[in-house]
Amino acid sequence: MNSKRIAYCFPNLLEAFFIVIALYFLELVTNALIWHLGVLAGLKAIAIGDLGRVLAYGMGFAVLLHCNSLTYRGLVEGDRFSWQATLGLFLLPVLLFTPGMLAVVDLLQMLTIKLFPLSDSQREAGYRFLTDGLSSIVLVSILAPVIEELLFRGIILRSFLQQYSRSRAIVYSAVVFGFAHMNVHQFVTALAVGLVIGEIYERTRSLLPGMLLHAFYNTAVTVVAFRCSRDATSMCGEWGMPQMWYPFALVSGAIGLWLLSKLLGIKTLAALRGC
Repeated sequence: MNSKRIAYCFPNLLEAFFIVIALYFLELVTNALIWHLGVLAGLKAIAIGDLGRVLAYGMGFAVLLHCNSLTYRGLVEGDRFSWQATLGLFLLPVLLFTPGMLAVVDLLQMLTIKLFPLSDSQREAGYRFLTDGLSSIVLVSILAPVIEELLFRGIILRSFLQQYSRSRAIVYSAVVFGFAHMNVHQFVTALAVGLVIGEIYERTRSLLPGMLLHAFYNTAVTVVAFRCSRDATSMCGEWGMPQMWYPFALVSGAIGLWLLSKLLGIKTLAALRGC
């Protein structure tokens, strides 16, 4: 196992945990500051909370980007392809892979809930979070994936890859990503998603494929939760997809995984440069 440490780069693992804690408190402050404006704008409470999280993470990312002397374009696109080529290559494989990933993560989620049962209030809060109007859908499915990928893969994983072995960097960044969700149920989900997106980022050095996958995944979770909350006969699990969808999801996911493996099997042309 390669445990070679290359060089210190901000943030390291411990600093990343402190950043997440600081962002949590910044989110609380941001929510308090925008609450009345959100109410006046007609936003629901959950949408205001989502917006506060996006703003807090956005501010944190901007500070970290400046501290590391990075640019948005270099961080997002990487050195291998243009953004148009990246989207063209990964759009279909990621789209096909998403249902399979949702099915697997759903099974992990059901196992977690068996070990740590949800209260009625937690279950209801989860559904409201995912289905509480168009504003929440936009924040969960579009803005949050972009901001979170910029922060957790663009800043944190990028830094970890300078300091730890490839496998440790991906695992550490996924753990930090799970920790940021602040509850055991979302930790498991975010950990699994973080491992997959971390692998893709390490191979491509571009945030765009991960942003696509993150956005598609969040959208799929929202669609499934909305359908299950409206249809009592759908035989859904806890926040899970209807059972009849699993065969299609697994077949689609297998095809998407095969296509992704073909793309990611090509060696990265440009090594990560500096801190």
